[in-house]
Amino acid sequence: MNTTYFLNQVMGNLFKTKETPALPSEYYIGLSSTAPNISGGNVTEPLSNSGYKRVKLENLSEPADGVITNEQAISFDESTANWGTMSHFVIYDALEAGNLLMYDTLSTPRNVEAATIVTIKANSLTLTLSNPA
Repeated sequence: MNTTYFLNQVMGNLFKTKETPALPSEYYIGLSSTAPNISGGNVTEPLSNSGYKRVKLENLSEPADGVITNEQAISFDESTANWGTMSHFVIYDALEAGNLLMYDTLSTPRNVEAATIVTIKANSLTLTLSNPA
């Protein structure tokens, strides 16, 4: 899913009707234990003092039928404390704070205990700009 903020940002920049803010130059993926919403709220990321931080999205594929995937595995830093059950991924325009752009459910929610490295396998992340009606 895409947030309204991101859809408006893309459309404004694409058709040059609202180019501020410009499209981000970097994107970061994170995890959430709650279901985000289209307004960009309701995200519950693990605490940074538990070893959590977002990961810069790199090595993405060229679009195919409007879909981009991760060409390599994406691994988060090892947890130093329990993160709880992560049920969603979130994509932001900043390493910390920033604007929520995209989100979706993980194929399998995962309880992340201490000393765990969460990895999204190569070609498992799919990103698209269309929202279901």
